Amino acid sequence: MGCRAPMTTEQGFTGQGFTGQGFTGQGFTVCGGCHIDRQLRLTAAPQTGRTNPADARERLGGVATNMACQLASWNAPVRFVGVQPPGSLAGMEARLAVAGIAPFLAPCDGEPPGYTAILTPDGELLMGAAAMALYETVTLAMIRPGLEGTEGPLILDANFPADTITAIASEFGAAQRMFAAGTSMAKVSRLADALPLLDALVVNRGEAAALLGAEVTVDEMAASLAGSLRDGGVVLVSDGGDMAALADTGSGTVVTARPPQISLVNANGAGDVMAARLFCDLESQPDMALSDRLRAALAAGADYAAGATVEV
Repeated sequence: MGCRAPMTTEQGFTGQGFTGQGFTGQGFTVCGGCHIDRQLRLTAAPQTGRTNPADARERLGGVATNMACQLASWNAPVRFVGVQPPGSLAGMEARLAVAGIAPFLAPCDGEPPGYTAILTPDGELLMGAAAMALYETVTLAMIRPGLEGTEGPLILDANFPADTITAIASEFGAAQRMFAAGTSMAKVSRLADALPLLDALVVNRGEAAALLGAEVTVDEMAASLAGSLRDGGVVLVSDGGDMAALADTGSGTVVTARPPQISLVNANGAGDVMAARLFCDLESQPDMALSDRLRAALAAGADYAAGATVEV
């Protein structure tokens, strides 16, 4: 996924988590995966066992990086904390800086991480391949210097090991709001021990079911997960183009809504934009109604899935 410019939907939301006068919060520290995303979009119906013609694109990626890029595109101050092999560190820092992000990438020996997505001609994800062994070696000690002294919310993805994620939340959660995004069904369980220290969580239906060990309605899953967060925490559970739910532990309220109908261009990464919008609004618009938070997040994700990219 790449950074996308905000677009206006039929609901009137702009995909921006700030007022007309500009972003009003402290800004964000985002910690997690940072690598190159390669996207191959087939130009005809897929045929297994054969070479398929495709259009190719390459851009900055990783769930945490995607959220950081989106927040920076909305003029929020963003610091990114992650790792890179020494040989690619300077290049990745430069790409983050071009996106308006202040980078802290710790050197980490190993193969450069990367992700390749194969999309159908209509933009749906057909298959993804992730080479991310480097992230399995990350410890808090490696990235602590980048996290110390930061202000504003700390946003995590689930790319680093569970022990590292829990250690980050335990050490920094007392002084900062903590937000997290599920990343994938295979990795979301890494957030489990950190849930009591989180103030916001965004997951899709499959990730929610993996955390809960059961699949029920999205509103039931959102309410159940919200009960595991800190007081006042919120949980958003999405389900592609179907009903989504946002639960608030402070009020005990759960609201539901469907995303706007769009002409799909690229569904891969829309959830990251949706998460970024919710996190942005939580920081910059504390009095926003819960239903408006959900509608704004869904609109931002839909805008991404239907709109043009800002390549980084």
